[in-house]
Amino acid sequence: MSSHTFASDVASANHGQSVTALLPACRTARPWPDSLLIGVVTLFMALCFAGCGSSSSPAPALAPPPPAPTLTIAGPSGILATGADRTFTAAVTNSTNQSVTWSVVESGGGSVTSAGVYTAPALPGTFTIKAASVADPAAFTTASVPVVIPVGHITGYDVGVDYHATTSDFVSSAFITQYNVPAVRQTVLTQLQGMVDRGATVFSTRVWFVNEPGEVVGPQDAWRATFPMTDQEQANLRLYAQDVAKLIGSGGNRPRLDICMLWLGAADYTRGDLTSGLGWTPLTPNVFTTRVEQTTDKLLDAVTNVLRPDGVSVVDTIYMEGEVTIGAKANQDWFLTTHYPRFVSRVSAAGFNPAVYFITATFLNDQPLAPGYVDANFPILNGHRTMFWIYRSLNFMVNNGLPIPKRIDFSCYTDPAAGPMPDILTRALDDADATLPSLGAPKSYGAAETYYFLDDGMRKTLGQAFASEAAKNPRMQRVTFWTSPDGGGPGVNAAYPFAIEDFFPPLTP
Repeated sequence: MSSHTFASDVASANHGQSVTALLPACRTARPWPDSLLIGVVTLFMALCFAGCGSSSSPAPALAPPPPAPTLTIAGPSGILATGADRTFTAAVTNSTNQSVTWSVVESGGGSVTSAGVYTAPALPGTFTIKAASVADPAAFTTASVPVVIPVGHITGYDVGVDYHATTSDFVSSAFITQYNVPAVRQTVLTQLQGMVDRGATVFSTRVWFVNEPGEVVGPQDAWRATFPMTDQEQANLRLYAQDVAKLIGSGGNRPRLDICMLWLGAADYTRGDLTSGLGWTPLTPNVFTTRVEQTTDKLLDAVTNVLRPDGVSVVDTIYMEGEVTIGAKANQDWFLTTHYPRFVSRVSAAGFNPAVYFITATFLNDQPLAPGYVDANFPILNGHRTMFWIYRSLNFMVNNGLPIPKRIDFSCYTDPAAGPMPDILTRALDDADATLPSLGAPKSYGAAETYYFLDDGMRKTLGQAFASEAAKNPRMQRVTFWTSPDGGGPGVNAAYPFAIEDFFPPLTP
């Protein structure tokens, strides 16, 4: 058996043949014993395999995969006003393709162009901008944008809600009498936060003092506080004021709180007279006065020293009465002359602004825009019909030595049937400027009540009328819109959290 033949046969064995399969070939070449042949072949194969293993080159290592693209987003940080734009740029590393696709993660979170220009939505929130690599869509990065409703872009102009109930049915959902109920308080807290997030900077809360002491009413009459105020109602009011004091909106706004005492129901001084008694009970004038003083003192004790975290008192103005109309409400002259001086003294000493608010003559039957009005009693009102009740009421206060409020607040329901709402508002303010300073009143006004229209167009028109007035003249300082009942007009109910932004002017780019 030649070495060539033997090596070839071994190679064949190395490709799958057994040692015994080589024996016939070996016997043919040389007549050797099988045992010797097997030993030789086995040794040769072992040496061959060992040699092959030691002399062969290692397989070449695989090259590592290229790194995946990574992205970074650059752009302004911080809050962004609703409806405003912000431009982002994206950089891609580990790729020659720098193209990205832009998107907004949240539905309703605004829009972004292919150039990275993000436009915030009309409502506030925190939204996510996403940039993904075109070369590798699995590679992306994001940026968060806190969107807020801006406030304070007109110095000294506040917008808020006449807030006293959690639904449009204030009869059953007025909350001061039941603020100690956890579910009621939680509802109020949720609504308050929603409204400050929408830009509110003031709340005006009415309390109707109606019940006789010890009178029990069900939840259907939650609006009826007690005359005089009870300890529980006092504790409720303090807790509510403390909750308002803690509020901060998404735009950084902190609200103030106005409180108004309204004397209705059993405490209705317009019912009866000083001889037969006042109100539904009725009460003698002395008893009525004692209860007014007790209620005033308890209310002041409830809200005194309730401060916001910035050290500012949360309560700003306390109204003793709303929609004062001397000559239209029975016994109102007695009510004011008897109680207002003490009220002013006590409220001022506690650090708050004492006030009453009035009412403009701006309904259709008042014909507020009609030229040529002539007043039978006060010639200064000629041509200024909208001030019919305000001038008369302030004139009474001056004649009786009653202090005039630092700001003249009034209900201002600009009736669309009487003419364009912006024209009516401007006429009312111009009429006020032309007549009220003669009585010593300041040219400083606030709308303590106005419509909250559910119709978007009407609401926007009215809201922007107030905003435009505030922007062009500092005389317009505040507006709080009425929400219940019939906050949007007869038979129309409103809903929280309200489009407060409609009463603010648009931002200047």
